[in-house]
Amino acid sequence: MFKPGRVAIIGGSGQMGQWFAGYFKARGAQVTISARNASRCQRAARRLGVRCARNSREAMRGAELVIISVTVQNFARVVGEIGKYASKGQRVMDITSVKVMPVGVMHRHMRRATILGTHPMFGPLAKPEGQNFVLTPTNGAERRFASQLGAYLRASGFNVVVMTPKKHDAIIGRVLSLTHFVGFVTADTWKELGMHRLTGTSSTSFMFLRSFVNSIVDSSPELYSYLQANVPTAAKAEGMFVRKSMEWARMAKDKDEAALTRRMTGLRAYMRRLGR
Repeated sequence: MFKPGRVAIIGGSGQMGQWFAGYFKARGAQVTISARNASRCQRAARRLGVRCARNSREAMRGAELVIISVTVQNFARVVGEIGKYASKGQRVMDITSVKVMPVGVMHRHMRRATILGTHPMFGPLAKPEGQNFVLTPTNGAERRFASQLGAYLRASGFNVVVMTPKKHDAIIGRVLSLTHFVGFVTADTWKELGMHRLTGTSSTSFMFLRSFVNSIVDSSPELYSYLQANVPTAAKAEGMFVRKSMEWARMAKDKDEAALTRRMTGLRAYMRRLGR
């Protein structure tokens, strides 16, 4: 059974890097983290009870599993710098939110190691139980690694999904990118309307929506802007959302209550079917 004894996390002082450090430490691994900011690395290491390495090369030395936890904008540069330190038999996984680009970069720079593109579909405050974790192997060695890692993750309660990097990115464009788009456009609309004038008479549904919007705007703008600009299916999904918004606005403007009721009733039935 796959159970790494030594784990290195490159970018381990970030939120998700710290999450994985705590996750593997709790399961008996010796965890070493590295980060460009030495003081942040040391503070995170003290807080987590793990080791802070002086650099990525030191962190990776002897590690059975290396996790790359850096921003998607910095990914190619970081992997280009550390790729030569990845050794034969070592396993390397990334946790970025897109997969085609990172997997290609790791293939180019980490030929001796077995790499695996992964996407943990949760944030740094989540517990493993019931969370989705996507693995994107591209060859036989990666599929064997994915099978072993998948069993390890399932034992913690994760729901593990395996697909190709290309399929992953196509789905992400419809799921994450559209979700972010809705959140930011809603926040921008509230800004235009004057949010301070809305909160005094807010309903339960309004507060639920506000909680959702807050979770979006409080997250990484660098990641979300990359997804908006670089995932091909994002533009298609967002264009469809805009067209649907115009249809609904037109029904409301025309005071077509019958059409609105039909559309709402049909969507309620559709969403209930999805929930079963």
